[in-house]
Amino acid sequence: LELHALSYGTDDYPQRELRTWFTIKDLNQAIMVNPRNCYQNYNVAVNGSERTIHTYLGVLGPGMQNASYCSAGQLSPLLNDPLYETIGIGTSVWLAGARGIVYAEGTQHAPTAERGPNDVPTEGAGTLGLTADMKAMRPRFVRGVSLVGYGVSLALGIGIPIPVLNERVLKHATVRDRDILAPVVDYASDYPNRTGKVICRVSYEDLRSGEVTIRGRKVEVGSMSSYAMALEVADLLADEIRRGTFLLSQPSRALPREGSFKPLVVRKR
Repeated sequence: LELHALSYGTDDYPQRELRTWFTIKDLNQAIMVNPRNCYQNYNVAVNGSERTIHTYLGVLGPGMQNASYCSAGQLSPLLNDPLYETIGIGTSVWLAGARGIVYAEGTQHAPTAERGPNDVPTEGAGTLGLTADMKAMRPRFVRGVSLVGYGVSLALGIGIPIPVLNERVLKHATVRDRDILAPVVDYASDYPNRTGKVICRVSYEDLRSGEVTIRGRKVEVGSMSSYAMALEVADLLADEIRRGTFLLSQPSRALPREGSFKPLVVRKR
């Protein structure tokens, strides 16, 4: 990367301009601090307009030609611990191959979201703030992403162990795709206008089949996340736990279970 820095300069730091090239190996520390990860369920995006739109969930064709989602479903950490009984502040996580921790609830954390009888939210709910040493990460599991017509993003492989402390935790951790419902939202109108409208809800079992029924018609579905790589992460984490190179940790504080996500209020003076 190229670094270009400007400063007003001081007596003890007189240099006013710096231009140099560097790699991660040149840095003493490279700490990733990611304020929103592992969204506990999320929208299935469709486009009800007559034009193609470009979103963070990919390109959506007009007239609901296709749908897009991003979740590992039954392998997603917070969907296996819906009430945050084992995952909390201080929990050890596998972050792109590095040993990381949950340092806080993530931005947009909304634990009071609507939930089903199995305690699994039927819309976006909890999130995690994660941090880890980038120098210990595996490039395979941390990748820059360029979304056509939208911008840049980051793809991360994340694994979180869930210790089976009681029967309730065990029951939650055996959730299946057929039991997890995600909201279908129109990203051409309802999402940008924050109407809160949901067209319908579909199961992750249907999403992973590649086709869902929306308003009586079949719609092709694509996933922004890789289920195959999620399985790979789970296997790698399990192997590290068995070998004793990844140790579980007890949270120092529980994730918030109250409070809702509030959008920014725009005020004019």
